[in-house]
Order: sequence, then C-alpha cells, then structure tokens
Amino acid sequence: MKIWMKNDVLIQNMKKLATDLCWEFIGSVFVAIGIYNFAVQAEFPITGFSGIALILYRLFAVPIGLSTILLNIPVAFLCYRLLGRNFFISSVRCMILSSALIDYVAPLFPVYEGSRLLAALCTGVFGGIGYALIYTRNSSTGGSDFIIMAVKAVKPHLSLGNIAFWSDVGIILQVGFCFVT
Repeated sequence: MKIWMKNDVLIQNMKKLATDLCWEFIGSVFVAIGIYNFAVQAEFPITGFSGIALILYRLFAVPIGLSTILLNIPVAFLCYRLLGRNFFISSVRCMILSSALIDYVAPLFPVYEGSRLLAALCTGVFGGIGYALIYTRNSSTGGSDFIIMAVKAVKPHLSLGNIAFWSDVGIILQVGFCFVT
C-alpha cells in the first residue's frame, strides 16, 4: 500500500513539474519576444535586470540573455535563504530558459520597426502575458524580483508596490540616460 502511495505522489509531482515547465516556457517565449523584438529595436527603456542588460547590450554588445544571467548569479545566491528553495530553483530554471530564448529564439522572429509607442505597447502586452504565466506558477525570471522580494522579507512593513516602483524608477532613469546619448 505504501509503495502505491509513493508512486502516486511521484506521478503527481512529475505532472506538476511538467505543467510548470510548459507554462514557464510559454511565458518565457512571450517575455523574450517582448524584450528582443520590440523593446530592443525601439530603443526605449524597460525595468528590471532586463533594463540593465539592455544598457550592456547597447554600450558593449553583450547578449541580453547572457548579461541577465551574469547579473542574476550574485543576487540569486544572496537571496536564496530569504526566498526559499522551491521558489529559488523554479526561478533559476525560468531565468535560464528566458535568457536562452532572448538570445537564441527571439532573433529568429521578425523585429518590429514601426512606431515606438506601438512597440512600447507590444512590449507591455507580451511581457505582461509572459510574466503573468510565469508568476502564476510561483516562479520568476530572477533579477529585481529577487531583490524586491528579499527587501519585503527583511522589511515586511514596506509595500511591495513601493519597493518595486522605486527599483524600477532607478533602472528606467539609467536606461533612459543610456538611450538619450
């Protein structure tokens, strides 16, 4: 009886993992297309570590996905204890997946070359759908999400929205200065 119950739990865990991977993959495709095919080509600022990666891409031609992973390594290890093992593992998996898709799959799709306003809207729609799919699986793409959630864990009285807002304002200002010059 115990063996059957263990196998049932194992099967349920495998189904959950397969479902999580499927939704994380679909979400990462949306995020990658939003960033590479719309935001990069329109040269407008975005938030998070993707915004910092865009600065590195613009200034030094460092691939966006690669720089996102390199930026995330120290932050991920510093925040591991605060965020928990399961969230950490799923987020690292999703971060690597989305970064690889940005560098290797998104360039295969046509890039948008029209209005910057429409590119901004498409980035928002694609990114919003992608991040929503990822967040509903209790995962993230790392980066500023790790920092925001770690600050919230240390300072629970602070509003999650305020922490995210001020983090994003700082990144947008940096990216804006980069794209203006």
